[in-house]
Amino acid sequence: MTDAGRSLQLFRLLTRLHPELWELFHPHVPSVGVAERYDLSAIDAHALPPVVRISRTVRWTAGSVAQATIAADLAGRDAGDILREIADDWCGTGSGHRIPWPRRWPVPWPPGEPYPIDPKALTASVQAEAGLVFQSYADSIADERLSGAFAELADRLTTSALEVGALDR
Repeated sequence: MTDAGRSLQLFRLLTRLHPELWELFHPHVPSVGVAERYDLSAIDAHALPPVVRISRTVRWTAGSVAQATIAADLAGRDAGDILREIADDWCGTGSGHRIPWPRRWPVPWPPGEPYPIDPKALTASVQAEAGLVFQSYADSIADERLSGAFAELADRLTTSALEVGALDR
């Protein structure tokens, strides 16, 4: 089992006591807890606090990447190749953005607009959150090859997040 897989198992144990935590990472479940009290979908994204805005954008982007990868896989493209490119971008080796971000997806803030949060402080958190979203796909897809490609991406993202996070201390 990958490191991301073990992390997700621990997370699942925590959600037994706090099911609202699923809202943070898992794209396949209905909203519970906080989102029911504060319907964030009805709020203008620009009115949200920067941390909430980036978190929503990470989850949306990771889910969009996953859905696009599944569609491309069904059309005959190699999911592993697609997800390795995403890993290169999100792990900071090729996107050219202020925070590591997939090149083919919109960045969280428009180019030239100042970031309300220090981009260096965001990097590890963005990678960790995206990694857990991809691990949730890996765990819920029956096709072993596709599941393995998502697990590989999740492991690379969470490993990078832990390395970047250790440098920030």
